[in-house]
Amino acid sequence: MFDTVIKRLDSSGTTIRCQDLASMLESLGFEVRDAKKQGHKIFVHHGVPLFTSGAYTCGHGRNPEIKKIYIKQVVRLLKRYESELIKYKGGNR
Repeated sequence: MFDTVIKRLDSSGTTIRCQDLASMLESLGFEVRDAKKQGHKIFVHHGVPLFTSGAYTCGHGRNPEIKKIYIKQVVRLLKRYESELIKYKGGNR
């Protein structure tokens, strides 16, 4: 699962929509919720003790595309916690 998410995000360009990213993060065990500002999202993971939180901005409109800079930030965070996330998912990459 982890490898699939990373591959999709790395090859996406700017074609990832807000709901798609939230679904991918949730598939890895993250909880995604709205932040205080409209279009901003925060994600946390209760199964990875050292991970505090991450965030990204969706933009405006119904299910908008996410800017590449936010996708890169999410990928960087996921890769930083790769071993913990894989362990949480029972060793399934």
